[in-house]
Amino acid sequence: MIRVMIVDDEKIVIESLQFIIEKNFNNLEIVATARSGREAIEKAEHIVPDIVFMDIKMPGINGIEAMKEIKSRHKSAVFIVLTAFDHFDFAKESIKLGVFEYLLKPVSRTKVIEVIQKAVEAIKVERKKRQVELELKEKLETVLPILEHGFIYAMILFEDNYRELSSYKELFDIKENGGYVMTIEFVEEDSGRVENKIGHSVRSQRFYPFFRDTVNLIRKSIVGPVMLNRIVVFVPYDYHADEFTARLEAVSFAEQLFQKLSENIHCGFKIGLGRTYIGLESLRSSYEESLEALCSLKGTGVMHYMDMPNGTTGVSGYPQHMEKLLLHKVSVGDKVESVEALNSIFNWLVREYSSQPLKIKNKLLEIIFLVHRMAWEIDMEEDKNEFFFLEKILSMEDMVELRLWCKSRVEQVANQIYTNRENQAGTLTKKAKKYIDENYAQPITLEDISREINVSPQYFSKLFKEETGKNFIDYLTGIRMEVAKELLSQGDLSIKEIGYRIGYNDPNYFSRIFKKTVGVTPTEYRW
Repeated sequence: MIRVMIVDDEKIVIESLQFIIEKNFNNLEIVATARSGREAIEKAEHIVPDIVFMDIKMPGINGIEAMKEIKSRHKSAVFIVLTAFDHFDFAKESIKLGVFEYLLKPVSRTKVIEVIQKAVEAIKVERKKRQVELELKEKLETVLPILEHGFIYAMILFEDNYRELSSYKELFDIKENGGYVMTIEFVEEDSGRVENKIGHSVRSQRFYPFFRDTVNLIRKSIVGPVMLNRIVVFVPYDYHADEFTARLEAVSFAEQLFQKLSENIHCGFKIGLGRTYIGLESLRSSYEESLEALCSLKGTGVMHYMDMPNGTTGVSGYPQHMEKLLLHKVSVGDKVESVEALNSIFNWLVREYSSQPLKIKNKLLEIIFLVHRMAWEIDMEEDKNEFFFLEKILSMEDMVELRLWCKSRVEQVANQIYTNRENQAGTLTKKAKKYIDENYAQPITLEDISREINVSPQYFSKLFKEETGKNFIDYLTGIRMEVAKELLSQGDLSIKEIGYRIGYNDPNYFSRIFKKTVGVTPTEYRW
């Protein structure tokens, strides 16, 4: 039902509108009438009308002011102005307020009905739109935790996760340029020890919704699932301050969370914080640091990685996952992402050991040696003298020069491996094509060809598509159809015999495939 309020200082106008509405509309209910602006405002507070007929000139508060007041509280209300004053300023103010229609008295009954019908349709459309929005919001609230869990899993379980995390960042509309990881562990309230991880996991599932809401109430974050007795949280952070300020803000957030959880959940908590990093490629490091900080806590409380007791921080924060990613990307010939991983490691080394260049050089020497070993193992690198690397790296004092030299070595090896893989791929595709050309009349399967060239069916399918632009079935069908067209042109064999000759035991199936590929039936093609 649509609620209507009529506001006019003339009783006859109110009664006329009442009569028209009651006579012509079953889905409208007149819930209030008012003879002044003040009365309209007071009644609108309680009845929340959908449509308001409003006069402009009334004693006291005029219609314009009354509409402003009602609109400020009930934005969805539809106003129809009905006035005897054809004044430009009134009309202009009405437009500003988004008045649905501006009618001048006297107005015909037909026009009033027409305007009401339009207003009713507009309200229905708006209600439907609102309903759809609420349904989408409800679905999103159901799906959002699953997507957030995907982000956390990608961050902590996979080495090569940059693209996945970037996609999630775009999906969540994260504007911040960095962030840090916070890991929360549920323990015994008194001892601070983990007596029963499975028991804590079951209990934490019950208060997980409260936990997630509490985290996001303090600061918008991405909350992971319950993993035994732990929950991992990524906190986006716009890194524009120094490390110490970023640390203070992270600890403050964690302490607020610790306080609220302690007040509402009968359980002990330990919160470990990793450092704040720029970009997504180092989030794995922040996660590992949060675990180290967590393990350093003897009881319940909050611990930041940089606040751990002396001797417990340092090289343990080395982004080992980025080194693994670098070696993986080089091994598949991905030059761009190999260099990105190298830059991430280089930045970490410079940040940690800016006053100890020898440590930086030693680590880079180790990495470059590992990179070149991949080339040496498949006999692709002519210079196998590791002392060349040692002398070269130790002779460089400028960090920019050192970075560029390491970058050039990584690019060189990645390029060599890529070229080698491309050549191998071309050879495999040639072998596959040769096998198809020689055996097209047989019932060839993807597995048959994969076995012939000694690669997995999945890899062959992907490789063949990349090399030829066609999948295996389309290529095989194309070969068969070319032979079929040649045999049809010769006219010596029946259509059934031709089908057998090229590998189709069912003549009807052969005809269907031929028409689909060539555009006409075998009979039409022959004639």
